[in-house]
Amino acid sequence: MAIDPVRVGIIGTTAYAESHMANIVKHPHAVFRAVAGRNRDRTAAIAERFGAEIAFEGYQDLIASGEIDAVLVLAPDELHEPIAMESFAAGLHVLCEKPLATTPAAARRMADAARESGLVNMSYFALRTSPYHHLVKELVDSGVVGQIRSASLSLMHGLFRSPDYNWRFDSTRGGGVIADLGCYLFDQALWFIGDISTVAADGAAFVNRPRPDGTAYAPAADSAAGILHFDSGAHATWQVSVVSHVGAGFQRNIIHLQGDTGRLELDHTFSAVTLRVIKDGEQEYTEVALPDGFAAPSGDAEFIDAIVEGGQVRPSFEDGWRVQRVVAAAEAAAQTGTWVAVEREGGE
Repeated sequence: MAIDPVRVGIIGTTAYAESHMANIVKHPHAVFRAVAGRNRDRTAAIAERFGAEIAFEGYQDLIASGEIDAVLVLAPDELHEPIAMESFAAGLHVLCEKPLATTPAAARRMADAARESGLVNMSYFALRTSPYHHLVKELVDSGVVGQIRSASLSLMHGLFRSPDYNWRFDSTRGGGVIADLGCYLFDQALWFIGDISTVAADGAAFVNRPRPDGTAYAPAADSAAGILHFDSGAHATWQVSVVSHVGAGFQRNIIHLQGDTGRLELDHTFSAVTLRVIKDGEQEYTEVALPDGFAAPSGDAEFIDAIVEGGQVRPSFEDGWRVQRVVAAAEAAAQTGTWVAVEREGGE
């Protein structure tokens, strides 16, 4: 049964969570009902600022409250699976930040639970909300550069150059940059080019980030690079870093797609974007502007719309699982120094 308005609960109180909260607050068919976070004072302050009526310290209390119809899972990666599974069991629609899980097996369980529940589910990749990325998808699908033969993909920012401890780079809790940023590139590779068969990777941890309690841990990479090989025969290089220097654009995503009849290049930051194409017989690139009225679906709004209209949304948990398989292969490749096959459905 369709719901209107959708009562939304959010688990997590980081700056990333606040961007989701802002989207929910302005949606005409959503009510930001509750928020859960470990820090009582910050959670209460965010609830007041964004107009949530209830603040919980534990996500279990939020899920069991009966006060919400849908939940946005914006907690650390290690919590995605238990929160999502409990949410589906409680009859809640679920949007989960990237990466979907910490292992392909966990992501598979989440995707199965999502399918069996029949509830709306979304694996959230923020760059999917960029109109330029959707325009790239349209151009590729329309054959502007022909069959993709090779590509290069990179995503760089410098948010974690400091030596402050961060769970993302603690291998017992997060997958480092391969999971945190690599998942975006692997999603783009699957979206624009197709299924990936094998992965090569190299990772490095350049910044020392001691735990506050002084205990030792194995650090996860904060910079990585590698190669993807696709079922189609195409190949791509990829590079990610959270210790880069980008400047005013905050984060830089560069996508080069080489087809058999042309080449497409996207250079995307939060302050400037360039999209250009060159085809057979041409000597100069042509810059491509967004067509009038062209817009990308906003992930949060798309999620709410699907609940109201009784539909589904992409990327789904199934898509998140496909990305997770590539993340796992890249992590294994970085550890072993060998090419690693991407796990196939059913384990073949």
